Amino acid sequence: MSGTKIFVLHKKELIRIGAIAIIGLALIILGLILLLGGRNTPQAPAAYRFNPGTYAATIVLNNKPIEIRVTVDQNDILAIYMTDMAELQRVFFPLFEPRLYDLAQEVLRYQTIHFTPATDYPVTTGILHEAVQAALLQAER
Repeated sequence: MSGTKIFVLHKKELIRIGAIAIIGLALIILGLILLLGGRNTPQAPAAYRFNPGTYAATIVLNNKPIEIRVTVDQNDILAIYMTDMAELQRVFFPLFEPRLYDLAQEVLRYQTIHFTPATDYPVTTGILHEAVQAALLQAER
């Protein structure tokens, strides 16, 4: 004869099992995001068409302009650099030069500006990203 079996679950056990299940699910989702690339690697457009030359965009820091210059040939972005940064601006805005260097490395590697830069300084990098994009828009045919 198969008798009726009674299971007794305490409320504390149910809460503990539920919390462990939620934490486990969150860890699995986080692992998948990290493994599958939480940040997209940008793909360069099929065919950039630039008017070869050097193009500039201006950023004003402390009431003084700084030029961000982008050099291109017909199909490639060749160089990105900053000119006219005064010593006083370097003191008050120390992140601009290193962030431009990092941004330039990414743009030159991917040959596109259409990506979200990886940075711990989103405001500074965003200003530089917009300036590089403005210079590249001038270069497009």
